Amino acid sequence: MTRAHRRTQGTQDPLIRIAGLSAAFLTSNLVRGAIGFGLSLVVGRALGVERFGRWILCTTWASTLTVVVDLGFGVLLTRDGARDGASHGRLMGAALIARLALAIPLAAALVGSAAFFAHDPESSAGLRLAAVAGVAGAVYGCFAALFRSQPRWVPRILAAESTWAALQLGAAWLVVRAGSGIPALLILMTVVQLAQIATAAAMWRAAFAGESFAWPGPSEVAAVIRRALPFAAAGLVANLQTRIGPLLLGYLSTEAELGAFAAAARFGTFARMAPGAIFAGALPVLSREFSNDRAAGARTQAAFNRAMTVFAVAAGVPLILAAAPLVRIIYGASFAAAAPVLIWIGVALVPTLTNSARKIALYAVNAESTVVAWSALALAVQAVAVAALVPASGAVGAAAALALGEAVIWIPLWRAARPRDKSSRSAGPSSPHRAASPTPERWPQSASAAPDRG
Repeated sequence: MTRAHRRTQGTQDPLIRIAGLSAAFLTSNLVRGAIGFGLSLVVGRALGVERFGRWILCTTWASTLTVVVDLGFGVLLTRDGARDGASHGRLMGAALIARLALAIPLAAALVGSAAFFAHDPESSAGLRLAAVAGVAGAVYGCFAALFRSQPRWVPRILAAESTWAALQLGAAWLVVRAGSGIPALLILMTVVQLAQIATAAAMWRAAFAGESFAWPGPSEVAAVIRRALPFAAAGLVANLQTRIGPLLLGYLSTEAELGAFAAAARFGTFARMAPGAIFAGALPVLSREFSNDRAAGARTQAAFNRAMTVFAVAAGVPLILAAAPLVRIIYGASFAAAAPVLIWIGVALVPTLTNSARKIALYAVNAESTVVAWSALALAVQAVAVAALVPASGAVGAAAALALGEAVIWIPLWRAARPRDKSSRSAGPSSPHRAASPTPERWPQSASAAPDRG
C-alpha cells in the first residue's frame, strides 16, 4: 500500500469505509447466492433427483475439507493484513504452508476412502475430484482473506469471484447439455478455483505494493499458527452454537418440532445476512484504526457498537411483532407452530448481533481468547437450557435457549469490549472479563530478514 493511499484512507471517516465495504460484501453475497441457486437448478433439472444428490454429496465433502483446514486464517489474515507494517507475503506463505500441510493428507485420505463413502462409481470418482477441489478452495481462501484486508481492493476481488461464479454457471449448463456427469462438473469446479487463484496472483503486486511471496521458516509458521488457533476455536464454537439446538431438538423431541424450528430459523438466517456483511467490512477497518491510533480506534468502535445496537433492534423487532403472519404467508397455515418459535428467534437476534459486533472489536485488538472464552460459556448455557426446556416446550424451548445463551454473555462482552484507560491495559486476553491491549501483534523480528530455512 502506497503512502499516498494511506493518507487518503486516513482522511476518510472509518464508518464510511465500513459502510462501503459492507455494501460490497452484501452485494456480492446476494449475487453469488443467486448464481448458486441458478447452478442448483441447472444441475438438478439436468441430472434428476438421485444424481443431484450425488452432486450435493461431492460438493459437501469439498466444502467440508476447505472449512476443516481453515485453521483460523480466514480471520487472522484479514485482521493482520489490514495493519501498517504487515508482511503480506510472509503471512501468505505461512498460511499456505499450514493449510497445505493439513489439506493434502486429508485429501489423500478422502481419495483413498472414496469407495467407502460412495455407493456407485460416479460418486466415487466425484469424491476423488472433490478432494482436489477442496485443496484448491483452501489455497484460494488465503488469497481472499488477505485481499479483504485491503479496502480499496475488496470490490475488485469480490467482482472477480462473482464473475468466475457466473462463468461456472454458464459452463455447467453446457456441460450437462452435452451429457456429461458429476466428474465433469467437479473438474469445472476445480478449474474455476484455479482460475480464481490465478486472478488473485495476477492482482497481487498491485494490491500489496510490489511485495513478493515469501516462505517463512518452521518457527515463524508455528508462531502464526498459534496466533490463528483462537480464531479456529471461535469458529468451531460458533458452528456448534448454530447446530446444538436442532441436533438436541431432533433427539429430545419430534420431527414436527424440528421442522417448526428450522422454518423459524430461516428468517433469522436472512436477518443476519446484512449484519454479516457489515462485520466482514468492519474487521479490517477497526484493526487498522487501532493499530494506527488507539484513541481513534476506540471512537470508531464506540460509534460502530451504537450503530449495530440500533441495527439489531431494527432486525429483531419485526420478527417479534409479525411472527404469525410471516410464517403463514411464507410457509402456510400448517406451520403455525413456528410463530412462537420465530418470536424467540427475534428476541435472540438483539443480543446475538450486538455480541457479534463486540467480538469483531475484540478481534481487532488481539483479544480473540476473550471471544473464545465467552462464546464457549454461551454454548454451554445454551446446551443446558436446550436439554432442560425442549422436553416440555419443544422448538420454543430450543429458541429460548439460544436467546438465553447470548443474553448471559451480553454484559460481560460489553465490559470486555469497551475502550479502557491506560490503567487497565495490563489485563491480558487470558481473562475473559477484559480485552487485551490493542497494540497490534507484529510479525517476529526475523520477518524482515531472509527466510529461515531451518
